[in-house]
Amino acid sequence: MSDAYRMPDERDLERNRLLCIIEGATARTIFNLTTSAFLVGLLKAMGADDTVCGYIVPIPVLAAGIQFLSPITLESLKFRKGIIMAGSLIHRLLLSSLIVIPFLPLRPSARLWLTAAVFLISHLSVAFITPAVSNMYVSFVPLHIRGKYFGTRESYILLSATVFTLILGKVLDLFEEAGNELGGYMVVYAVVFVLTIVNFLSYARMKEVPLQHHKDRMRITEIFTLPFKNRLFVRYFIMLAIWNIAIQVASAYFSVYLVSDLDMSYTVITLLSLLNSVLYVIAAGIWGRLADNKGWTVTTMACFSVLAVCHALWFFSFQGSPLLMVMLVLAHITGGIAWSGINISLFNLQFDFTPDEKRTVYIGFSAAASGIIGYVAAIIGSQLVKLFGETDLTIGGTPIDIKQILFIISAVLIFVCAAYIYIFMRKKND
Repeated sequence: MSDAYRMPDERDLERNRLLCIIEGATARTIFNLTTSAFLVGLLKAMGADDTVCGYIVPIPVLAAGIQFLSPITLESLKFRKGIIMAGSLIHRLLLSSLIVIPFLPLRPSARLWLTAAVFLISHLSVAFITPAVSNMYVSFVPLHIRGKYFGTRESYILLSATVFTLILGKVLDLFEEAGNELGGYMVVYAVVFVLTIVNFLSYARMKEVPLQHHKDRMRITEIFTLPFKNRLFVRYFIMLAIWNIAIQVASAYFSVYLVSDLDMSYTVITLLSLLNSVLYVIAAGIWGRLADNKGWTVTTMACFSVLAVCHALWFFSFQGSPLLMVMLVLAHITGGIAWSGINISLFNLQFDFTPDEKRTVYIGFSAAASGIIGYVAAIIGSQLVKLFGETDLTIGGTPIDIKQILFIISAVLIFVCAAYIYIFMRKKND
């Protein structure tokens, strides 16, 4: 940056906050269209089984491991928008390119390996810049309106992402009914490419706020030792590790369960997602106000408790049950309520439990370490699915799928995480 750089005024910051909403909406839509049921459907069309899906779907969690290295570069930079724009563009262009792979003259297994590699590189690029994005966005929002702003932002993001997802889910169903599922995915990934351009332009128009930085680059040993010297951060990190085990042990299989085990159409899946999003939008503002009044710790604990109930409901959602749709509806309602608060709570909670100085180190370390822990949990879940295969367990005379077992394990661990917050994190200064 030159000496002529002008600090952003309040008008610039207001525009930045609007652009953050546009960036978030496009990013979330791209995420929806390239993960979950959409990704599972593409992988199935390429010949993947449930176990392979279980390896590929949680790759974004594994990619977070690169954030160990983020502070080495980011902590010495006063202005970080350039590297953020580069990482985001690489990420989304690579995602757009996934649609080419099914048409390559390769064996099915080779196509799946290539898909996994491109998906991994894509998410490595965005994971590397994630701590910088968090710091940049927080610099645009004064402390006294963060709860309200991020709650409102989440509502707009989910509303727009859900509309796109619903429309494109219907498009996929129409193409599948016509026997041309890959044609439907070509439409989906064309939309992903257009949204990538909009996302890039929204970043380009933001007026950056200079951040606290250090002229000397971080030593790699400091990245692994500094976080454990802060007792407050250690409490937060333990919570994050439990959370990632709880959520990732089953996360890859919610979409797989709907597509493979319950044989739901993309339209039904997207309608359930719409219900989830409506509750998400309604609850986001409520969680934001609760956070402004009670703090992010209480809000996170409450959201986790609701999500534990949600995952327990998935356990009772099985093929042949007269209450199947009721359970799925309730699961999507509670899931929408919970996730609307979880997304903003975890984003802001990290700033309550990390110091201002060298914050990128703490954020990068926690995201990387907990991400690797989460991916190990996901692999364990995938191995259990592979081990039991199509074999149903029997509990009380009722056949239970291994995926249902993973859902109830996840529910119990999420409740343990909420209890940990109640016991160890409510009073930060103890």
